Amino acid sequence: MADDLFTPTIAPAAYGTRRRPWRPQSLIFPAVFAGPLTATVLALVNGHRLGLPRRTNLMVLGVGLAALTARLALTLAFLDDWGDRPVRLIAALAGAGVWLAASVTQKRPFRAYELRGDEPASLWLPGLGAVLLFGVVEALLFLLVAAV
Repeated sequence: MADDLFTPTIAPAAYGTRRRPWRPQSLIFPAVFAGPLTATVLALVNGHRLGLPRRTNLMVLGVGLAALTARLALTLAFLDDWGDRPVRLIAALAGAGVWLAASVTQKRPFRAYELRGDEPASLWLPGLGAVLLFGVVEALLFLLVAAV
């Protein structure tokens, strides 16, 4: 009976050959610097690495699409009146909203991952690449929508 107290409840090899996930808290930096598109893509990749259910990843995708739509609508509505500075703030707030959804859904699975003794992957290079790539894609999308 006493031996049951010392039996681990989290299996050490539960993640197998999957790539190591990033810390959900680290996703805030690319989300704020590049906006909701970058935050959504990185959150979906991290959700896949954590092995989250499809329903959870679809919820994060829905939040990301809503944030991107809201960012485009607000930017187009206020661009002429406010100048350039609030446009950046709108993008940062939309990205932070996606990060919040990702953080809520990924916090517990990531904590279980850490309790297994595994180390998270570094987000520096993938985050920088995502900021550059998806920041440009989001800017081109904005220019395309603004031209219409």
